[in-house]
Amino acid sequence: MGNLVIPYCPFVRRWAAKFIIDCPGCANRSLAREPDGPHRAFLPPELEPFATAVCQMCGQVLFLAIGDATGDAGADPDGDPDALPPREARVLWPPGERPRGPAVPAVPPALARELAEAEACVRVGAYAMALVNVRRLLEGVCADHGIGERPLYRALRVLRGRGLVEGRLAAWAEELREVGNEAAHISGRPVEREDAEDAIVLAEALLDHLYLVNRRYAAFRARRGPLAVRGAPIRETPAMKLLRKCRVPFTAHQHKHDPGRAKSRRRLAAELGVPVPRVLKAVIANVDGRPVAAVAPAVLDIDLPALARAAGGRAIRLAAPAEVSRLGWATASEVVSPLALPYLPSVVDEAVGGLPSVYVSSGRHGLELELDPADLIRVTGATTGPITVR
Repeated sequence: MGNLVIPYCPFVRRWAAKFIIDCPGCANRSLAREPDGPHRAFLPPELEPFATAVCQMCGQVLFLAIGDATGDAGADPDGDPDALPPREARVLWPPGERPRGPAVPAVPPALARELAEAEACVRVGAYAMALVNVRRLLEGVCADHGIGERPLYRALRVLRGRGLVEGRLAAWAEELREVGNEAAHISGRPVEREDAEDAIVLAEALLDHLYLVNRRYAAFRARRGPLAVRGAPIRETPAMKLLRKCRVPFTAHQHKHDPGRAKSRRRLAAELGVPVPRVLKAVIANVDGRPVAAVAPAVLDIDLPALARAAGGRAIRLAAPAEVSRLGWATASEVVSPLALPYLPSVVDEAVGGLPSVYVSSGRHGLELELDPADLIRVTGATTGPITVR
């Protein structure tokens, strides 16, 4: 092929030396060898020599910084390359991928190995085998969580039923199972590289979710301590999260909820044992075409013209239940919490400010939040005014 001239490189020669490297392809400390042919640049002494090589474990092509090459200077370029001892080299390309071990230390070694084998299969063009490895990884995930159901689709249902995967991630897991099945059997559909690469990306997302995100969140909640109501831990609502982030003290009060029977706020006050005026309601109205939240004691009626004036508008009507539900996923028409809609303009009746504490809905049936009325006005950014009929 002749000499190949490149900038700052006087000539390139045949070589087949061996190097010890940390391969970013298979994440192993392995042996790399130079291929035959013109590939190494012998640079002037003041520059660091480099070479191309191939990992002998996964076949990854590498671009190496080989340090001081004086040890090879007297060797015959056409001699036996096995006569040269391997030496350390530094990988310049490809850049190291995220090492799964340190980044996700909780991933069992067997699962990490299946993922690494799938990635190695993609690099050498064995796309069907990559999908088979991903399917084996799914089986290993289920087994690691104590799920022994067969076939695999039943095990994935159990995984989803336990709340370990949900929504789109559960759908991805099912897709991975299906493409793994297709790859394991001879069919008329070829396995494309894109299919294998996408399967690996989804498998990584599944491992991250199960072994990193879930456990990190559990550790986070453990550090903060479980939120408890009368000794029983409960799940926070968006309204409760808002109060906690704003460092507002509040008390959560549980009460019995019968889905078959509506409970008035007056009856709720009697059940909680508090004066009725301290139990508030939130009413959504449409003022000049925009939603506004009115907050007032549940025993009082909203004066719509007064609410329109307080909100700086004229035309007003009560919002329909469907309109309330569309305000966001954190609210429902029958359990509206003013704290779940901090982005909504709010008006609080002036009578609320003089109460020692108030009770508002948490946004979930069976759970009320008690807080200082001044904190309620501050957190919601509400204005105050006479908006009720006494």
